[in-house]
Amino acid sequence: MIHFFNPGHETAVLNGSPYYMAPANVLSMQHELAYLPAWYVNRNDNVFVWSVNDNNFYKFLTDSLGKLPQPLLESDLIQNLETQISFWGISPQAIHYWSQIQQVKGLNLSLPKWDEKYTYFNSRVAAKDILSELLKRIPQVSPKIVPEFFASLKEIEDIVGGISEPLLAKAPFSSSGRGLLWLPIGGLTQTERQILHGILKKQGQVSIEKVLNKEIDFAMEFISNGSGTVKFIGYSLFDTNKRGAYLGNYLGSQEYIIKLLTEKISEELLDRVKKNIEELLSLQCGNIYNGCIGVDMMIYKYGNNYYIHPCLEINMRYNMGYLALKFSQNYLSENSEGHFFITFKAKSGEIYKNHQDMRLTYPAQFERNKLKRGYLPLCPVNVNSHYWAYALVSHKL
Repeated sequence: MIHFFNPGHETAVLNGSPYYMAPANVLSMQHELAYLPAWYVNRNDNVFVWSVNDNNFYKFLTDSLGKLPQPLLESDLIQNLETQISFWGISPQAIHYWSQIQQVKGLNLSLPKWDEKYTYFNSRVAAKDILSELLKRIPQVSPKIVPEFFASLKEIEDIVGGISEPLLAKAPFSSSGRGLLWLPIGGLTQTERQILHGILKKQGQVSIEKVLNKEIDFAMEFISNGSGTVKFIGYSLFDTNKRGAYLGNYLGSQEYIIKLLTEKISEELLDRVKKNIEELLSLQCGNIYNGCIGVDMMIYKYGNNYYIHPCLEINMRYNMGYLALKFSQNYLSENSEGHFFITFKAKSGEIYKNHQDMRLTYPAQFERNKLKRGYLPLCPVNVNSHYWAYALVSHKL
């Protein structure tokens, strides 16, 4: 199997065209972090990369961690090659890109088929609908957290002007903290009007919800088999900045995450959420989609009590939480824990310098082909890098 990293795929889904061209920053991320799927796939699989310009990096990985997925260039795709292609996220553009390669090179590839229902499941509308169903089934879920969708700036202005608590606007096709806009109490400024107008023009509507007193960001990760069954496979714990943008994921045991969550809410409630989402997703997309589904959640505080928001967004794609989960299971030493980070720097050379400093300050140590402590880059880093994916781990004595 060949795995293909195509980040920002929600925008490609919204665009809908097989000829969609991602913005320059997304293309840069796609090229520089192309090897990322290696950390969640089978060790015998291949990962498509755009260049192999750091053989020392791959040698260091295999010397330290044993056999890993092989980086594969387009020039390595030989005529009559028969294999399956797995995307980070399925979009018409990604399917078309690989269809063209198949035609030109005479390959025999098994590609995902596009289903128009994917458009719905990649939008925040699907998350609202699943949340509304959970509300009917689980009395501990508050009706106050369900977002509303608006199709005009006038409607949004009326809502903002009529309440005395902060609201959060979200673009329907966005994820990982992008497409968020905090709205002021009492009325919109010209800047906010312009941003909202732009979202409405491109996406047709805007989601508005109450700002919650967040305590913990986490997700449940599921796998759909394409034959009607969606199964829970684990939790992921992640960090965001003050504006909600994704920073990184916890690396470590599932036991730690469960302990952290159940200090605030009951394990019975978690299990109830898990089982109902399995059932709802199995019914709605289990027969049309094969792959990972991440459901972002939150524990928030209201008064003196803690509550769960069980469906902030649905990511019908592989995601950083799933990657962190699989890395922890397959490449992290027992009694080690840490974080997985994605960083961007606009200035050339800055990431490379930080990378060199981290290698000296936190030298990686391995035990039985697993990371015990220290710094480990997950993709090649060079002087021209602007994106940086890495793990930083400590060992508990």
